[in-house]
Amino acid sequence: MNSRDDRALFDLTDQVAIVTGGGGGLGREIARGLAGFGARLVIADLAPGLAEAAAREIQGAGGKARALEVDVTDPSSAHALAHVVATEEGRIDILVNAAGVFVVAPALELTPETWSKTLEVNLTGVFLVSQAVGAVMLRQGRGKIINLASVSSQVGNPGYAAYAASKGGVALLTKVLGVEWCRGGVNVNAIGPAFTETSMTRPYLERAGWREQVLGKIPMGRLGEPRDVVGAAVFLASAASDFVVGQTIYVDGGRTLG
Repeated sequence: MNSRDDRALFDLTDQVAIVTGGGGGLGREIARGLAGFGARLVIADLAPGLAEAAAREIQGAGGKARALEVDVTDPSSAHALAHVVATEEGRIDILVNAAGVFVVAPALELTPETWSKTLEVNLTGVFLVSQAVGAVMLRQGRGKIINLASVSSQVGNPGYAAYAASKGGVALLTKVLGVEWCRGGVNVNAIGPAFTETSMTRPYLERAGWREQVLGKIPMGRLGEPRDVVGAAVFLASAASDFVVGQTIYVDGGRTLG
């Protein structure tokens, strides 16, 4: 019998993990999942109250977590986040870029302001935080970066011009950063969820016919749930994914298959 304990591949004990957008939705669930495998969480969010609540939830379950405010669209805020965590925690092992916005509007009705805001948060924000934290990881010679892409990185949906452009950019940015940084010990990968019911997407699902339309495109016949992405996040954060570079793992109930 092999004496090797493969369970240790997923052990994140005392690894320092930053989750942007960790105050709610997918980010909060991923943060809880990483904490469950032993990571020390930094919940970074534009909404301090949400970040504090998420940190308290993890602490209440016996985990380690703290909250920090960050604006992912502001380079100085992104660099301050990386500096504070690296200085006070001694290192940064994991970064999850989960901060994002979601908007659906026909292309002809999409305002320049909405287009710019979507790209600024969903794509530029991922780049700015990755750049700041990636510099720390490259200096220490190791790290895992996980970006939140989407099935919209790969398939086209009416009304998703801004959102799909931003998430398609995330998938390709993931490839480029993966190639650039892997020899420095930093793995960059992404998760592409299907349409997931969160506080951000729920207003759309409440529109007449929307839920049925979305469900009709998912072969498994159900919406994504925040917990669905936790396994992929733990895998990509752990030693089990040390040879995985620049990939987007689609957690989508079959949405991207046809």
